[in-house]
Amino acid sequence: MKKISIVIPCFNEEKTIEELLSRVFAVSIPGWSKEVIVVDDASTDGTKDILKKYASRIITIHQEKNGGKGTAVTRGLEEATGDYILIQDADLEYHPKEIPLFVEALSTGSQVVYGSRNLHHEKRKGFYAQRLGVWFITQLINFLYGARLTDVWTCYKLFPQSSKKLFTPGQFESELLFTTALLREGHSIIEVPISHTPRDVKEGKKIRYRDGFKAIQLLIADRLLNLKKPRAREVDNHLHLVCCPFCKGDFKVSDNGLVCSLHETFIIDDSRRPILIERVVYERNSDQHESGVNWLKSFLKQFPKIYYSIWHVFCPVLMLVNGPRIILKKVPQGSTVVDVGSGPERLGDEFINVDIFPFPEVDIVSDATRLPFKDNSVDAAVSESLFEHVPDAHLVAREMVRIVKPGGYVYVSAPFMHPYHASPDDFNRWTISGLKHMFSDLEIVEAGVRSGPWSTLLMFLAYWLGVIFSFGSRKIAPFLAHVFMLVLGPLKYLDYLFMYLPGSDAVATHLYIVGRKK
Repeated sequence: MKKISIVIPCFNEEKTIEELLSRVFAVSIPGWSKEVIVVDDASTDGTKDILKKYASRIITIHQEKNGGKGTAVTRGLEEATGDYILIQDADLEYHPKEIPLFVEALSTGSQVVYGSRNLHHEKRKGFYAQRLGVWFITQLINFLYGARLTDVWTCYKLFPQSSKKLFTPGQFESELLFTTALLREGHSIIEVPISHTPRDVKEGKKIRYRDGFKAIQLLIADRLLNLKKPRAREVDNHLHLVCCPFCKGDFKVSDNGLVCSLHETFIIDDSRRPILIERVVYERNSDQHESGVNWLKSFLKQFPKIYYSIWHVFCPVLMLVNGPRIILKKVPQGSTVVDVGSGPERLGDEFINVDIFPFPEVDIVSDATRLPFKDNSVDAAVSESLFEHVPDAHLVAREMVRIVKPGGYVYVSAPFMHPYHASPDDFNRWTISGLKHMFSDLEIVEAGVRSGPWSTLLMFLAYWLGVIFSFGSRKIAPFLAHVFMLVLGPLKYLDYLFMYLPGSDAVATHLYIVGRKK
């Protein structure tokens, strides 16, 4: 039987602690035992006396000096012996009846589960200024670490015993720094919806506005001091889906890597991800990616959120259709989605990133024409702006259909009217008819414009002006084109009005289709 340790920090909570403990005791988690640890952070009211009543049912720790919530949590973690640990506030803002949701979420494969107040079906309660502050802090962490969280300053966190060492003493900001430490370690954080009953300062709310400003400073400083590359997910998390890209046979795991009985042993790099392409190709791609004009892009892509923020500023193309979100609405929660040609950005916790280049968040380095997944093994496959960069896109399409389960979905977006852009090369363009023909084995359930006519006009105009004013210089032209992109870029927002007009697909920058495997 597994054990969950519930750590409850408290300071002057005589009005709520007894009710909170009764709710915690009432929670039943089949197959799990509970260990309740309460850390009294030098309370000056009657909290200590109330805790004495429960001495036989809880582990009580009394701090001699008030050190703040982070310090209290850290002390509780030291005593926690459970396989997993959950932090529970003592103020009744969060209801313990939802603890089983966290345990159930572990079945998705993620080891870290957060409770999100923003995902609950009920209208979010609370004070607007506080909610705005939490939203800003959440977006800041998402930006700095390439995450996709909705509520980082939540009390409710479930994590494995091995991760408690990442929690550091302090005030309220300790929980935020714990989140950033988890993200740097490569953990995939899944969120579950939770209810929330907020209280104000008069009722005992202890966090203040100054805590928010302090958190912003600490988060920026923390990121600058820890400019480490995001990590791929370890191969162990998806080894059951993976096969040899050449013969589709099973692998055996050895000290040297993944062994195929018919082909070479494929290495597993320092990030615990498999390199499932020929070594000579891998080395050539790595060298190419780290040389010449690609060096700056390669460096920035170590920090996906920063890179894509810059890209969105400079690029005059407005992508108004979120294909991955379309797919996630169609597949069950906890599904496995393969992102083919992912680049450095992870689109969500459900995604396994596959790319031919060893970007930090790429989980499997592989050729898209030989996807290393078993037949009918994943729930969906997506690809954004990849097909123009492969010489034989039909092979990629065939592979994407092969790996998806019957009833699963495929999403592909590709350029139609777009200037030449080598990364490292550029081969093709597609109409909607061309995309449908390429995926004729699928039932096409959706197709349309992803970026509209104004994006097309601005992209071609920027490149044209770059060529004209560079007076034929191939080195200066791309630089000038990006300058003109920046100047003309705001006009792309006119696509909100124009991309849905009849006939916009005839001059669209990007098109997309969604197909269902029969």
